[in-house]
Amino acid sequence: MLAGFLTLFACQLAGEALQRGLNLPLPGQVVGMFLLFAILCVRGAYLDKAVPEGLAQGSQRLIDLLPLLLMAPAAGVFFLGDGFADQWWAFIVAVTLGTWLTLIVSGLLLKYLAGRTP
Repeated sequence: MLAGFLTLFACQLAGEALQRGLNLPLPGQVVGMFLLFAILCVRGAYLDKAVPEGLAQGSQRLIDLLPLLLMAPAAGVFFLGDGFADQWWAFIVAVTLGTWLTLIVSGLLLKYLAGRTP
């Protein structure tokens, strides 16, 4: 699992370096995830190997902890108080539409990828 965390951290650092060096309009973490995706695609296409076990375990552990990471933004919205009182409907609509759009796109992507043969 430590090797998985180190792989994720290395991709994040490489993404940050590329973002700063090339002055990209994307956050370094997003660039790092694209790098990780590219590495895994090359690994799967040319080496016929699956995701490394340590990377899978480390990623799953982070996914398990994701609710803890989302508690701080939720608490921040709660404490905005009067400054946020007249924007609740827009917030609810944005969150609802974003959730539904994510579910639909994820479902369609899963359906497409499940139909492909390896």
